[in-house]
Amino acid sequence: MGLKVLYYSQGREEDNKALIYLRSMLSEALDQLTIYHITEEISAVEEKKRRDLAQEQSQHLASVEREETFQNADDLFGETSVELITGSAAGDPVKEIMKKLADREFDLFSLTAFGRGGFAREILGAHVKPILERSNIPVLIHKGKIRSCERVLMHVPNDKERCIDLSRFMSQILKSSKPAVTFLSVHEEGHPHFEGYTSPEDEQGLTEVRGDYEEEQSDFLTTAKEILLNEGVEAEIRHRIGDMTTELLSEAREGRYDLMTFAPEKPGVLESLWHGDVSFEVIRDVEISVLKFLASE
Repeated sequence: MGLKVLYYSQGREEDNKALIYLRSMLSEALDQLTIYHITEEISAVEEKKRRDLAQEQSQHLASVEREETFQNADDLFGETSVELITGSAAGDPVKEIMKKLADREFDLFSLTAFGRGGFAREILGAHVKPILERSNIPVLIHKGKIRSCERVLMHVPNDKERCIDLSRFMSQILKSSKPAVTFLSVHEEGHPHFEGYTSPEDEQGLTEVRGDYEEEQSDFLTTAKEILLNEGVEAEIRHRIGDMTTELLSEAREGRYDLMTFAPEKPGVLESLWHGDVSFEVIRDVEISVLKFLASE
């Protein structure tokens, strides 16, 4: 059985880029794609005539945008084996998406972050964070102008079960497109392993720290790598030492990746993905697409 994906269309030109990206990443692994367009109801305008006019204009524009998105999707997937399903609704986007996800019939939920403002809600788009917090399945956030997925950065949770689960899921996602994958383990200064390590100039201390840390993770990292290799996906393992946010953003930028993935510690709680609000900072600031993995219960 192939993957079933739900894509939330916001009626923007970014939708087409995101769908091209999905096709590139999932390739033949994609079995069914549902595109769901939601028209957000206008409630902020109090004066009736202005509200009615704004609503009429909004509905007309949404109708045009919806049909353009559906047509682009049909052009893109029409000659493939992917079953394409389209649908629409009006209301609060977060509530409507949660309704669609309630039956757990999808393997992946995808949407586009399109904002570029000074506040987090504008940078990601107003609905991204609440959906990330409440989604009961993995979420893919498409960012930027990227249309293909050729290099993937997988942040390794320092936990065997989550690391293996993430690898199994990604092996199914990537088994057809076969991009190059890098497992990244970030070891933060201040961890007990750093006892005796004084500074970056302390080469001997750094060597000992890296050795202890890599040995601790070697078993499950090797297993995770083999899971991908068994599907024909090439993978390497990298370690970085320093501040979590800084190192993740630096690796994503310097490695020229197309996608970064991670696994949360607790289902549906964004603040627990790593610690504090580091996770949201990275999702907000990284320039590439992001996949938040969440194991099915």
